[in-house]
Amino acid sequence: MNVVKRVLIVVLAGVGVVGSVFADDSPKGGLVDMAVRDLSAVHQLIVSSHPGAIDQENKVFTDWVERGYQEAKQLALRVRSERDAQAVLGFYVSGFKDGHVGVYQSRKGKSSWAGFMLDMRGEDLVVGRVAKAWPVPLPPIGSKIISCDGKTVREILGNEISPYVDRRLNLKSTWGHLAKYLTVDDADYPVLARKRAANCLAVLPGGVQQHFALAWQEDRGQLKDFLTRPQPPQALRNLGGGRYWVHASNFAPSTPESASLEKMLDTLGTLDDAKLVVLDTRGNRGGSSLVGARILSALLGEQFVESLSQSSRSYAMWRVSPLALATLNSALAGMESDYGKHSEAYKFVAGMRESMSAALVKREDWLRQPETSSIDQDRFKDSSPKPFKGQLVLVTDSFCSSACLDFADAVLAVPGTTHFGLSTSGDTLYIDIGSHVLPSGAQFWLPLKVWRGRVRGNNQSYDPQYVFDGDINDTPAVQKWVLSYF
Repeated sequence: MNVVKRVLIVVLAGVGVVGSVFADDSPKGGLVDMAVRDLSAVHQLIVSSHPGAIDQENKVFTDWVERGYQEAKQLALRVRSERDAQAVLGFYVSGFKDGHVGVYQSRKGKSSWAGFMLDMRGEDLVVGRVAKAWPVPLPPIGSKIISCDGKTVREILGNEISPYVDRRLNLKSTWGHLAKYLTVDDADYPVLARKRAANCLAVLPGGVQQHFALAWQEDRGQLKDFLTRPQPPQALRNLGGGRYWVHASNFAPSTPESASLEKMLDTLGTLDDAKLVVLDTRGNRGGSSLVGARILSALLGEQFVESLSQSSRSYAMWRVSPLALATLNSALAGMESDYGKHSEAYKFVAGMRESMSAALVKREDWLRQPETSSIDQDRFKDSSPKPFKGQLVLVTDSFCSSACLDFADAVLAVPGTTHFGLSTSGDTLYIDIGSHVLPSGAQFWLPLKVWRGRVRGNNQSYDPQYVFDGDINDTPAVQKWVLSYF
């Protein structure tokens, strides 16, 4: 069971940082010092709390802990602005290739862009969004961008941008995410001393090649809408003819959203005669795996879904640390508020907290998590299997990760399930997040436990049987495309 329902912000006192080795009182010297102090804090948190730092089965991770730290400290000497300091931190963090390791900056500058943004369509990088007005001509939507300033687009993304954003270039989804950064200088993911492209070669929709001079401008509000990923409201749609479309888009529901979820679960439990059920995870940003388990259990029955998890021999090991204990303390308060002290969730976390406290006293490295059902036993009391015999379909976008991937694990384990959409993202074996505030005020989060024996491998994605080559956020188009196969 994923005991951390959402990212838990835990501020720990007493995390030491190495004093600055620079005696420079200039503005530049102060910025370098800030970068070094943040790097030192991140490094020490990784060493003391991340399971990968002592994971003998992941030498790549353990190697980067020190090698990446030294490389990042050398880059810090080139810092000239807060943005540069943030870029250096991003360089170190991205090297862990762990989507659950990240930094949220409290102070950010403005993003800039060149008036258009790229999307991944198949293997091509094409123009998907264009500004309403711009001082220079822009390539039309659907144009394929070949190169910029004499370098291929993939060369720029892989060599210049990826080291600061996402280095998992083995994943198809990563290239789709990196694509937008060709023409966007994002304040959330700065690149150190970035050289913005000045001229790009495009193949227009009609096949004609044309060069476009780029004019970069600070965002005035339009870019934010382009960068925001739509999240369809979590709901069940009856499409008629025994066909149902389930938007499983929110695994971290608020209190009002939880009420809607309960209604959807009740309705799912009545679809015994459904011919087709589409489980659409587009827009799912992760959260609690329990939500996904409940959706599938309502449709297929608790007994059947539980049998899927029992077929796996995976188990979880927590890295013993003060941060893990503090996170469990915070999680326990959340469980009491959301579920009450008599719930299985509260009792489970309470037991983990006591075990973690004892392990800290004994100075142990690892704490094995007790095996427990991923299903809410208080909600589902029936033991009879559901008679659902219809066709099951899973739809994913390239952002499906964390709890969304846990859901995909279970859905794709159901015999006969068909996968549509785009390749998912991937997760390491490290999960359940704790957080800490860095000297600069930025928040750093990292996972606290590791899965052993998980069927899905480290940073392994799911590739669909049927790939969508249009705008994955266009719900009517996606629905029409999926239903055309049935």
